[in-house]
Amino acid sequence: MTFITEEEAIQALVAAGITGPHQSHPRRNAIGNMRALAEGDPDKTFGMPPPRYSTAEILGFMAAITGCSPDVDDLGGYDNIDPRLTVGEIAAAGRRLADEARRGATLLIATGHPTGLLEHHIHVAESYQSAGGKLVRPLEGERRGINGRRLEVRYTGGVGCLADGASLLHTHGPGAMEVLLESEPWPDVVFADHGFAGAAIRRGIPAIAIMDINDPALAVAAAEDNDVIVIPMDDNRVPRTYEPSWRLLGQALSGTAQSAAPQAGPA
Repeated sequence: MTFITEEEAIQALVAAGITGPHQSHPRRNAIGNMRALAEGDPDKTFGMPPPRYSTAEILGFMAAITGCSPDVDDLGGYDNIDPRLTVGEIAAAGRRLADEARRGATLLIATGHPTGLLEHHIHVAESYQSAGGKLVRPLEGERRGINGRRLEVRYTGGVGCLADGASLLHTHGPGAMEVLLESEPWPDVVFADHGFAGAAIRRGIPAIAIMDINDPALAVAAAEDNDVIVIPMDDNRVPRTYEPSWRLLGQALSGTAQSAAPQAGPA
């Protein structure tokens, strides 16, 4: 695969709407989710404890990761994710995955957004195995009680998604991951999003998490010094347009990444 520079990745990810000016969730929606999280809404905690912060404090945590406006009274228009912050965290995640792969660590990789992130995660899974890491697929082929239904985590290309037997399901909740982690051995590291990431973080499992602009629980987890790398990006764009991200991660895992990560700057 042709080498991609971080600058090329930035340009492509912004063009795809994955980072840069947000194209999916208006700022009012993002702030509304932060207010709900501050009030302890279990739908917004992703399986982690309710936070002890105000909406303004949670927005501050989100702004530190994404570069969005920290003004809690600004409810207009769409927000922005600084692409250099995104690519900087992709680089950090790549270094962490490379370190884990070198020691043969076990990785559980999953997504609650199969229509957006599944292809991306499959490429990450392939690169991780090629670098010497091990994938785990707990409870593969087993149906369990999840979210009040008989469901399973179905693995495609090594990536787990909640499934009803015929369809892969969209989920933000922690239920599927909580079932996967009911018994040890737990994976050494998790690469996931939403409740799949949150449930792992709550158990102290090191995590790399994809976070959209309206997923504030993961920003809180990072602010509380959990062992988590948070990659800010829109989590449900056209699957193939995530290629710059999976190529950067693959380069880090193969040892061909650039030596210096980008510095934060204006979008």
